Amino acid sequence: MYKQRQIFFIFSIIICNLIGCKSLVAQENSNVFDKIVIDAGHGGNKPGAIGSKYKEKDVTLAVAIKLGKLINENLKSVKVYYTRVIDQDIDLYKRSSIANKLNADLFLSIHCNSATTKAASGTETYAMGLGKTDRNLEVAKKENAEILTENNAIQNYEGFDMNSPETDILMSLYQNAYLNNSLDFAAKVQSQYQKNVPFKNRGVHQANFVVLWKAAMPAVLTEIGFISNPTEEEYIGSEYGQWVIASCIFRAICEYRNKVDNLNDPIPEINQLIPKDVQNKEQMKKELLAQQIEETSTQSAENKTEEDENKIKEQQIKEDSIQNIQKSGAEIIYRIQFMSSPTKLPQNDGRFSGLEDIFAYQDKEVWKYTAGMFATQKEALDYQKKVKEKYADAFVVAFHNGKRITIAEAGRLQKK
Repeated sequence: MYKQRQIFFIFSIIICNLIGCKSLVAQENSNVFDKIVIDAGHGGNKPGAIGSKYKEKDVTLAVAIKLGKLINENLKSVKVYYTRVIDQDIDLYKRSSIANKLNADLFLSIHCNSATTKAASGTETYAMGLGKTDRNLEVAKKENAEILTENNAIQNYEGFDMNSPETDILMSLYQNAYLNNSLDFAAKVQSQYQKNVPFKNRGVHQANFVVLWKAAMPAVLTEIGFISNPTEEEYIGSEYGQWVIASCIFRAICEYRNKVDNLNDPIPEINQLIPKDVQNKEQMKKELLAQQIEETSTQSAENKTEEDENKIKEQQIKEDSIQNIQKSGAEIIYRIQFMSSPTKLPQNDGRFSGLEDIFAYQDKEVWKYTAGMFATQKEALDYQKKVKEKYADAFVVAFHNGKRITIAEAGRLQKK
């Protein structure tokens, strides 16, 4: 069995290399970039990743159509083909097969990323190859999982097993002949994302995607953002966000075409590619949001001013109350003593939180702290209940002309 596997792999390597050499010769002879196949990931009863508002299959199709429109309008010599233009399910192996039959110069598969955590974010683009990290393998397995629901999967995918290292090696060999160009184009896509899309750049990677498996031309799969991230979902689901992403991919195609065909054609700027009405709507949206933020800020400032004015009024009422007590000749003041300290504490000490009219007096070497100020013992006892919620040992004390006296002395003085 082991020898059979060895023979199988040696034979596979030879066949793959022959296929690659033949395709490269044909490519070198033509040396004209004039056909591209755009693949909108998922479709039909296979929605792909699902966000809170959008489905992957709908977002990818919208971006694919916009990208095709940009190519048709700006690169007249390049023909655009789609694997799907409506909401329909296309088997994974058929997608690259379409590109092969057309003898396309580039195959591009568009997808949305997803994760179990909403914090995951960013764009990333893949070429075929052995996955270097668990993350790469995870993304590939997620996108490849659709073959489990396809008819005749064993025949169509030659016994493909996502968990088999032998299959992983064999798949990577198919795109070996186009790997450098695939990685080059992937890097150009990521560079455009980094400059123009407000997402993290997760870079270029390699992993074995079935949709790229047998593409006989440079082929990449691009993840345009995380649909599981609310902010990114809102962006990639919006008309403006989709046009920006499509424009980024278009500019990368222009750069790649210039390189492979040895051209120096000018590349339109992003704002030249996005329709004016879409830009105007986005500008209005931003202005409205800025206005709402400003109004909220103004309202908060007004509320803060009103709050400060109320505090000043309350403080004035307290001071007036103190003056009225003094003017009435009431020399006896009752307070609630709640704590003592060997040192004097600042007025903003956290232990005074929730208490009013904090007053400190020194008794020998100890500072003692009271709250409240009342003309009668009854009022003080009512306030004592509140203080006891925080300081269980709080008790009523009396002062005569600012000097601490006993409650009994206070009673006798008041009778006089």
